[in-house]
Amino acid sequence: MSRSRALVLALLAAAACASPPSPEEAAAPPGATYAGNETCTTCHDDAATSFAKTIHARALAGETRPEAERGCEACHGPGSVHAEEGGGKGVGGLREFVREEPAAARSRACLGCHASTGRLHEFLSGGHALSQVACTDCHRMHGGTGQALLAAAPPALCDGCHQDVRLTFALPERHKVPEGVVGCLDCHEPHGSRHHAALRDDEDRLCATCHVDVQGPFVFEHAGLLTEGCTRCHEPHGSVNRHLLVRQQTAQLCLECHTTTPRDHVQPAFRDCTRCHVAIHGSNTDPHFLAP
Repeated sequence: MSRSRALVLALLAAAACASPPSPEEAAAPPGATYAGNETCTTCHDDAATSFAKTIHARALAGETRPEAERGCEACHGPGSVHAEEGGGKGVGGLREFVREEPAAARSRACLGCHASTGRLHEFLSGGHALSQVACTDCHRMHGGTGQALLAAAPPALCDGCHQDVRLTFALPERHKVPEGVVGCLDCHEPHGSRHHAALRDDEDRLCATCHVDVQGPFVFEHAGLLTEGCTRCHEPHGSVNRHLLVRQQTAQLCLECHTTTPRDHVQPAFRDCTRCHVAIHGSNTDPHFLAP
């Protein structure tokens, strides 16, 4: 291969790997420079006062940091043109993080610093990002709740979108989220997960964190539990049925899998399968999960 051909291929490879400019970078007007926090504070005193109390203010402070990674302009971009033209929305090409912007664009500034955080590795492929939910929909950089700067504390924050789930916590049988015994973040990873429903771990291991009495391994395992998980039989948030079961009658639930049963088991007396098969999650003594 000639030297010139190798050089051309190298340049093409570099171009393919380079990231295109973000919408925010493209919006910055030519000649815009970094004006400094003092300039921003002149007009945005309330936001600056609130921001100064946050962990971001401490992390982005310091004259030794590059201008592009310091103070307000670390997130909003160079503000000289914005200040010179008198400010206002849409003036000077600042990143404004308004809802009209694509969610990916609003999140990009945050991921510039936080992408290396372990909990955010799955964010871009997670359900929130794919549903066009941006970091700024849940977090308030100028002064939110707690160290994570949330717009509101869970479960109120989660309820804003997940109304269907919120209603299940009013049912007779439920996980005690409204009482504060457990919370949404005890089970779900909002920044993305490799597990379904953005769970923090495999379903069975996660449930067993609290429900240790049904945790295996057992000598005789319930095949349905191993293959389909806890939510095959239980509603994870709330239910009108006892034990959060997905069916009112136990037999109705069991017969969905166990379609072949002894003839005498179809009588009304056998509608509560777990009256005899008490070790239904698994047993160390009986393959039919009967009492020892």
